[in-house]
Amino acid sequence: MGIKELVKQALAEKENKKYQKRLEQIQVTYPDWVARLESQSSAGQQSEHAGNRKESSQAERSFVVICASKGALGKNSIKDIECYFMKHPEVQLLYGDEDVLPGCSRGDDARTERRSPWFKPDWSPDLLDSQLYFGSVIALRKELFQKVATHYDTYYPGQQFCIVCQQIDDTCYEVLDLAAYEKWVHRCVGLAGAYGKGSTAIGHISSILFHSEDEKEQEKFLEESAWRKECKEERVLDFRKSRMSEAPVVSVVIPSKDQPVMLGKCIQGCLLAGRIEGHGGRKNQELTGTELSMEFLVVDNGSSPENRTKVENLVKRLSESGLMIRYLYSPMDFNFSRMCNLGAEQAKGQFLLFLNDDVELCLPGCIEEMAALADRFFTGAVGLKLLYPDTVRIQHAGITNLPMGPVHKLQFLYDNNSYYYGYNRGSRNVLAVTAACLMVEKDKFQETGGFADELPVAFNDVDLCFRLHELGYWNVCVNGRHAYHCESLSRGADESAEKLERLMRERDKLYNSHPQLSGVDPFYSVHLNREGLDTCIRPAYVTAGNLPQQVREPLEKFEHWQNCHQDPCLMVTIEDSRKEKIQGYGVVLGDNNACYKMQLLFKASSNDLPEAMQNSSMRDTDIYAIRLLGQYRPDLEENMPDQINVALSGFNVSLEEGVLPKGRYRMGLTARNSVTGHRLINWSNRYFEVGESCPAV
Repeated sequence: MGIKELVKQALAEKENKKYQKRLEQIQVTYPDWVARLESQSSAGQQSEHAGNRKESSQAERSFVVICASKGALGKNSIKDIECYFMKHPEVQLLYGDEDVLPGCSRGDDARTERRSPWFKPDWSPDLLDSQLYFGSVIALRKELFQKVATHYDTYYPGQQFCIVCQQIDDTCYEVLDLAAYEKWVHRCVGLAGAYGKGSTAIGHISSILFHSEDEKEQEKFLEESAWRKECKEERVLDFRKSRMSEAPVVSVVIPSKDQPVMLGKCIQGCLLAGRIEGHGGRKNQELTGTELSMEFLVVDNGSSPENRTKVENLVKRLSESGLMIRYLYSPMDFNFSRMCNLGAEQAKGQFLLFLNDDVELCLPGCIEEMAALADRFFTGAVGLKLLYPDTVRIQHAGITNLPMGPVHKLQFLYDNNSYYYGYNRGSRNVLAVTAACLMVEKDKFQETGGFADELPVAFNDVDLCFRLHELGYWNVCVNGRHAYHCESLSRGADESAEKLERLMRERDKLYNSHPQLSGVDPFYSVHLNREGLDTCIRPAYVTAGNLPQQVREPLEKFEHWQNCHQDPCLMVTIEDSRKEKIQGYGVVLGDNNACYKMQLLFKASSNDLPEAMQNSSMRDTDIYAIRLLGQYRPDLEENMPDQINVALSGFNVSLEEGVLPKGRYRMGLTARNSVTGHRLINWSNRYFEVGESCPAV
């Protein structure tokens, strides 16, 4: 090895050590993070208690606490519960988050560290039907506690309340029989009025109320009990009996253009999914072996004459076989909302199933189960877990609403694994589901006004679900079933600038219509990671060491751009670009990223702006730069295992007003290798606009 190579090797090793030191500094452990969080919370609670009456004694407390696990209450849990009930008089039952602290029940927890935090969503009736997610501890007002204890024997004859819990002191009870307790909890929820439209009877306190002895104590709440399975079967059977005489029950609306073969597969999948499943050993067997009554409305916005003829022949053949199907041919520019509304207007069913023509339903009983959920008075939209074709990789398991906008958590991950306390299992309430497969009761759809025509391509499904949520309904994603969505596995890195700009415009329209939901999701804990396009569901403490990079001083021009080699090996990803914030990552593929210093670039491109926004002093060769400090991105390590030292390749930049001249800028990155001096440059298709009322795109 020559001297130059030895010097380069030594320099690279130096950069590796700096990288590891920075990584250690930025990583935060759960015990440290939760200690700081609870210290801040405790200070706030003390201040709040000082303004209220003196803390009540056990005998005076207006609530009881029930513990269902081996473990211990948190140090401040009783105070937190009391304060919450005082602030929220409408809440009848309260649950909280929890973690694991081995030895806590024996009092020898000082030698162990806390771990495995379970951060929960706000009140989620469908999640409670899938798992006893309230977990290890609940608190309820004494009036409700006494009411449920009195009525329990009426609903479950022969089972006295004493088999459920035993009293420890005036405030606390412990669970004796988890199966009986599960029924008792559901009775509590029902008597509290928690299923009413927009009910606020169930509260969730986003702090650790309980420490379990080990993870097995948490896992027992995730298992599907025989009683819950029986309740699910009863719900489907009750729906079946109530709807068998009505025809059609479900109207399937399929927007489709120039895809006759795919359309045929989609309809055949629906016919399979519309078959009614039998329930071995159950009553009402005479109702099995039939099909759910359905009609199909194919909405075509302008197929070619050849494809139109093929669809007409398909519809004729299916109609002659006895299928209720109509072909609505209406040439127009693509507008998914308008096409769906057109189909809904002519639908005769009590339930609308909006279905992309590239979705293949594959499990008998699937549509019936969705309809049975949609039939409940408190349910809004019902979605389905979608997988990529011929894989077990997840495409959709519900939509999460983050500060950067609506995202698909768990996308691209393998469904043969269970994620974060069963997130991809059973059914769970979400803020929105995709209209690639969305069912809603027709009356509720009409109550919302239908899909928004002003959102022709993106976020129209999210907007519909937001409106259902605002009306007090709960949207639900059925993750115990699945269909295949024939969407590309590509992440869309080659999307055009025009497509991205339209996407951002429609995102802005979405939040202009629903400002109170901007960055808010009651079904995704504030203590879970909310930054970037990380598809995993991971606690926020993992990236808590990341702080936004504040840019306050005017940016200097980047003068070395002509010396940079433009190369796609420099991967540039802009995930979020709002008015004052830019977030993403940059990775040099096939090289040691610890050796690269990166800068975020803004290349002037003001000549295509409206005249009022043009800056005559700016040239298209003007490039401004921000030196990036690097942020921890564990998802890059996981998703790019063949790349070297990519964990600190993220960035989150916050720009103050005045740091850039007014104009339009294309965003990119430059990377300089500190060992070789080699410079790379590459550009994204994202633009940033600076000026009055100019959103980033």
